[in-house]
Amino acid sequence: MNLRKIVIIGGGTAGWMTAAYLAKYRGGVNITVIESDKIQKIGVGESVTPHVASFFDELGIPVHDWMLKTGAVYKYANKFVNWKTGNGESEYFSFNYTIPESNFYKDISVNRTQTDFSNNVVDARSIDYLCHLCQTEEYERFDKYFNPQFHYMEKNVAPFKDGEHLLNQPFSFSQHINAELASEYLCNEVAKPQGVTQIIAKVCQINSENDYINSIVLDNGDVITADLFIDCSGFHKALIKHLEWPEKIYQHHPIDRAWVCQTLYNNQEDEMVNYTQSIAEPYGWRFKIGLYHRMGNGYCFNSKYVSDEDAREYFISQIDNRKAEPRLIKWKPTRLTKFGSGNVAAVGLTCGFVEPLEANALYTIVTSIRRLNKVLDNDVLDFTSYNEKMGHTIDDIADFILVHYTLSSRNDTDFWKDMQQLGKDLNHRDLVLNKIYQPENTMKSAIEGYTMFPDYMWAQLAVSWGIKVDQKSLNLTSLALAKLHFNTSEQKHNLISDHVQTNYQWHKETVFNGLNSGDWAQQFLK
Repeated sequence: MNLRKIVIIGGGTAGWMTAAYLAKYRGGVNITVIESDKIQKIGVGESVTPHVASFFDELGIPVHDWMLKTGAVYKYANKFVNWKTGNGESEYFSFNYTIPESNFYKDISVNRTQTDFSNNVVDARSIDYLCHLCQTEEYERFDKYFNPQFHYMEKNVAPFKDGEHLLNQPFSFSQHINAELASEYLCNEVAKPQGVTQIIAKVCQINSENDYINSIVLDNGDVITADLFIDCSGFHKALIKHLEWPEKIYQHHPIDRAWVCQTLYNNQEDEMVNYTQSIAEPYGWRFKIGLYHRMGNGYCFNSKYVSDEDAREYFISQIDNRKAEPRLIKWKPTRLTKFGSGNVAAVGLTCGFVEPLEANALYTIVTSIRRLNKVLDNDVLDFTSYNEKMGHTIDDIADFILVHYTLSSRNDTDFWKDMQQLGKDLNHRDLVLNKIYQPENTMKSAIEGYTMFPDYMWAQLAVSWGIKVDQKSLNLTSLALAKLHFNTSEQKHNLISDHVQTNYQWHKETVFNGLNSGDWAQQFLK
């Protein structure tokens, strides 16, 4: 279509990711980002999924360049602690993917390219055999045999040898990022060099008719027009609130606020781990996310079961070396019922937000940007597909997050007891089993941005949380080959992980050019 000017409201991660991407893929279009310098940024540090690394790759940015300049480190899983019974159990949800049964017969049975992923939900797959081996108690846990990353995380070492990444299948790693530094990087090194204009101002008036914005007026007096307005203002919903777009409320979702705080390492070698830590707590859960120079922490809780003050005191008791006092963030778990209409589109957290669990915030940004870019391929602004797919994606995120609580066996507080009862009332056992076999949850659908959680994640959650997975008809020869495959992979990586560098030392030498975290902070932090 003949787009001449795009205006993005809101800088931050969503705004500058959108500007950088559209500047690359919509060459010749005038793009302006309008952001206020009066809106406080969260600034904790975020755990992301492989979608973000691939997004940066699409922008042509060398991975170690943006990691160096933003303090990002590699991440290989989300480690869940105390979610099943609260007795110290743990489970790594990592980045490995379902393969078809036929791959067991090949010399190399891992995914080498996207074409190797299993996209058939009718025939038996690797996860069907692994579920069987776990449920017959031949294997003691799912993650140890499914994820080649397992032993590298257990030993907190880097899966690299002689400069080569040992996990060579697509989408096998992700990062912990500093979202604020990442947005500055995209602004100054990607978007502006491609001609994007930045205006520091606040929107004080919106002139619209139905879902068409004719112009906006800034607090500096400027009147701005555009062919397309994109709301990247997150919880503020600067444009969407004015247009009064309705929302869908996730009434069963328990988490509605979080205390967040940055902390310094006591012992970086030990504490800078290569996975996110999601720790179940009496009234919610707590996250620990390591960057190169510090950690981001948060206690996500339900305000109906614990007061803000009591949650804060509990949170403080679990952390030390605070850089500042904790800040409280509040939200309502919702999503828009439409994400684009007229000449306006929502991107990122403006589209909706359930809660931080499972690193979904940056995924929502990346997916909405890619989908919006496809909308712009059409002759007219038709948001039909955008609205349908974004609704499905956020609903699927909401489903996956909620069953973490409702399938838990924890009963130490009324919070967890009520979550269990909710799971029974909503028949969440069958929901999980259905998700394992839905075509929308194959890796093909995940790559296309339709779902954040491929089939294996639903299967792993079912097995790890104690939900029996109904078995398909399994071939005995394939079962024997599956055991060889899982055992060989586990034993090989257990051996290799004894002969590679520690996570911290590898990052220091390879990504951060030998700089310790203090020297890095002096050079790259303003």
